[in-house]
Amino acid sequence: MLDAITQATAADQAAAWQLYVDVCNQQAHDAYTPQWTLGVYPAEEDIRGHLEAKDLYVGWKDGQATGAMVVTMSEDPEYASVPWPTPAAPDEVAVIHLLAVHPRARGQHVGSELVREAIRLAREAGKRVMHLDVVPGNQAASRIYEAEGFVHACAHQVFYEDTGLMDFDMYELVL
Repeated sequence: MLDAITQATAADQAAAWQLYVDVCNQQAHDAYTPQWTLGVYPAEEDIRGHLEAKDLYVGWKDGQATGAMVVTMSEDPEYASVPWPTPAAPDEVAVIHLLAVHPRARGQHVGSELVREAIRLAREAGKRVMHLDVVPGNQAASRIYEAEGFVHACAHQVFYEDTGLMDFDMYELVL
């Protein structure tokens, strides 16, 4: 159980970045990963940008950054061609990106706590739906999202700088 989930501030930047570094470094030892490329996605300047945009959130346990995520309050442009089950204008959508749980906290439901907070934030902002993508085969992430009510909408090709064009499992939650 996390002690708190807070909107990141400038004072949290180093801890948040170190969390992403630790998660990326652990990928070589994991069966299922987000397939992130440290320095490309996530990149330190992206974390700084999300911090400045006030859409980066950090989960804290015993004073340590234990989880993090980005929650944007508009549709991701890369998702424009996805055949989502629920029609929604871009400003009616919230999106979860960069959900990460520190390797030392796996199995402690940190990911679920972060997702529930993202849902709360989206509802509070009056959004109709939440969207996100998962690398196929990342069963841990899929289980978390499905347990929190997200449905698998489809597999869809999305281009990201670090992965290139590839199929992702697209998830939706009607709020």
